[in-house]
Amino acid sequence: MKKLLPLLILFSACTKEDEYIPQKEYTFTIDSVLTKDGTRSLPKDSNGFYHLSLMRNANQQPHRITGRILVNGKEPYPVEKIDWENNMFWWIRKGDTTANITKAYVNYFTGQFTIVDMPPLIASKDELVPTINKTSYSGTNGEINTIIAPISEMIGDTMIVKSKHSISNKILYVKIVLE
Repeated sequence: MKKLLPLLILFSACTKEDEYIPQKEYTFTIDSVLTKDGTRSLPKDSNGFYHLSLMRNANQQPHRITGRILVNGKEPYPVEKIDWENNMFWWIRKGDTTANITKAYVNYFTGQFTIVDMPPLIASKDELVPTINKTSYSGTNGEINTIIAPISEMIGDTMIVKSKHSISNKILYVKIVLE
């Protein structure tokens, strides 16, 4: 019993109120929607709407949205997860061509560079296709990115992108006019 007494005193001295738990301050921003080549931001009007010019009669046209998340002013470790969603989708119909694949190789026997068109991939059922990647994770210096890919039929619409950091419950919105 004498050996247990010091242990009981030791365990009774610590309570949850005595523990120091550092507070985390999250800084979460969306910096810009980039042009197709990714070198500069799309133009933004006085209302805060980005303006994205789409090519007519073209399928998906990918563009990157970039931002940053910091924890106590530093790159987060471990990485932070960001969820993304928007208000636009499109349908791929059964029988539509989803991809054309080309195989290029050097022919082992002749030494010639050969390009072969493979059979196209055909959709086997109707599918609803989102125009945004659903999740991203922070990278170097807390950088976050996602890709949007509107199609030309969306010209005249406004895409509303919602980004959410679930730990801090911070939500940011980006509005993009598709022209």
